[in-house]
Amino acid sequence: MSITNKIILVNIAVFLAQIVFPEITPMLAFIPSIAIASAYWQFVTYMFMHAGIGHILINMFILYIFGNPVERALGAKNFVLLYFLSGIGSAIFYMLIAGISSVSMVGASGAVFGILTAYAFIYPKNIVIIFPGIPMPAYLLIIVLFLVETFFGITGSEPGIANFGHVGGILTSAIIMIYLRRFKKHSYDFEFFWE
Repeated sequence: MSITNKIILVNIAVFLAQIVFPEITPMLAFIPSIAIASAYWQFVTYMFMHAGIGHILINMFILYIFGNPVERALGAKNFVLLYFLSGIGSAIFYMLIAGISSVSMVGASGAVFGILTAYAFIYPKNIVIIFPGIPMPAYLLIIVLFLVETFFGITGSEPGIANFGHVGGILTSAIIMIYLRRFKKHSYDFEFFWE
């Protein structure tokens, strides 16, 4: 079984645990004011918590579709690092922009946006359809998502959604992929879309 599929199973198991034991959610969700004070585990555990069935279904569907090809390209070890660093980077960026508040953040979205970004680096010209009926190259999709999430974050057009967390996942993954391309080019055969 792929690492991607194992991560999906863990997410499903944790979501079911949230339903049965709802008291675990505030302990494991990312709450900036608590996380930086003493609950450092929240930088990781929030990635496995979800706000509802729709939330987890969307995240896991996207992870399944894009995670497996990224995992095959990068290898299991680098995939795991990319996934978790994107999620942690998402939380840190969200906290830096939104402030050290007591508002919780949950979901694998930051890590999943990181995987989408990696896919765009590895398969830039592959045509993908995230927005219904609008096919586009993977590299263009990630640019559009970055701009849309930044716009929604600045304007507050999507209350209850941590748009800057999504942006943080994109940026963290982009930094990692640029590093892999520049310093470990011999290990990977992917190219940037402009090459």
